[in-house]
Amino acid sequence: MIELSERLRMIASLVPKCNTAADVGTDHGYLAAWLLQHEVVQFMFASDIHAGPLARAKQTAQEQDLASAMEFHLCDGLQFSGAEKADAVIIAGMGGETMVSILEAAPWAWRDTALILQPQSKHKLLYAWLREHKIPIQEAKLCTDAGKQYLAFRAGGTGDPDLSVEDLLFEAREALFPEYLYAEIQRITRALSGMNEAARDMENEKAELRHALDYLTHYQKAVEAW
Repeated sequence: MIELSERLRMIASLVPKCNTAADVGTDHGYLAAWLLQHEVVQFMFASDIHAGPLARAKQTAQEQDLASAMEFHLCDGLQFSGAEKADAVIIAGMGGETMVSILEAAPWAWRDTALILQPQSKHKLLYAWLREHKIPIQEAKLCTDAGKQYLAFRAGGTGDPDLSVEDLLFEAREALFPEYLYAEIQRITRALSGMNEAARDMENEKAELRHALDYLTHYQKAVEAW
């Protein structure tokens, strides 16, 4: 049986039980194999833009006797025949801008498909894109893996598209939320300091960061009452 890292286990916990799922950027294929072994899904699409990772995923499937339950595609994102059959789409370990480009190229995935997303950077860009397309975030989780904190969430379906990951993490009383807030506040504070030292005018950018800082500080005070 496949053993997952803390990050992949968190992502797996957000995948709804369904018939078919697509693992975009599958890399070694461990997540796809685990979901099949634990009968979360019955069939997996595994795609990767690079031949090396896809070959490793195929090897994992063969070693775990799962080749008949998986289909492999060397392509960019969801650009393969039959992708629309996926009930859930998993995109993890990429920058928010890359995730947006993958989703922009596959409008079918915005409808009734569960989107399990774990951005490594440009989180705000991804959140803004989801709000713009009225795609609500349903659940968010945090974990620490190898000394680094990761955030993942499930989006899609019906609900309030204005609910933020912070709203959901607070509501769920996520144990790592205070640590997440501290790190985000420190990051924004450093960014503001850098902008204040810059010669060029950045008032719009600074106003946006100040708004985000106020929002996070509000939640930081609220979690002190837990």
